[in-house]
Order: sequence, then C-alpha cells, then structure tokens
Amino acid sequence: MQKMLLIMLSLVVIYFHSVAQEGSPQPNPDIIRVVNAHSKELMAIPDVVSVGITRTEDGRTFDIHGRRLCISVGLARENPESEQKIPRMIEGYPVITKVTGKILPLGK
Repeated sequence: MQKMLLIMLSLVVIYFHSVAQEGSPQPNPDIIRVVNAHSKELMAIPDVVSVGITRTEDGRTFDIHGRRLCISVGLARENPESEQKIPRMIEGYPVITKVTGKILPLGK
C-alpha cells in the first residue's frame, strides 16, 4: 500500500512539475479526487503499474476550464485481457493506457 501511494504521489508531483514548466494551469481538484477515488481498483487489475494524470494526445478538452486532462494508466506489458478491464472513461475523464514496463524502486 505504501509503495502504491509513493508511486501515486510521484506521478502527481511529476505532472505538476511539467505543467508548471509549460506555464499551463494546474489540474482542477476534481480530477485529483477522481484519480484518488479509483486508483485502488485500477491498480488491482493485472499488469497495471501506475495511475496518474496527463494530457490527452488529441488535444480535445474535457473539463469546464478547457484543460486537456485525462487519467493515465501504465501497464507492465501488453495484455489485452487487462486492457479490456480498464474503463475508457471514469467520471467524465478519458482514460488512456500506455505500456511503461515494470516500475522498480531505486536501490538504496
């Protein structure tokens, strides 16, 4: 549980850092609430290694402030059975999947 929380916090920090560098607005608190509310169920799907916030690749807007935000789910490997279990929308936010490979902790 602590490892999952650490991964989630790391992803949010990385996203906020990249958004701040680009001068874009911060994600609204609603998408953060949605990700926090659904992370546990998404992480329970086989091969899911991360859940975070990112921008859509097609540039379509999905929230009332015109931000192009979506939920990103990282997979350890391609697995059609796992991908079918991941919803395409959660509470109005699109969900994208990407094969990231296994995520391992850094050595001490």
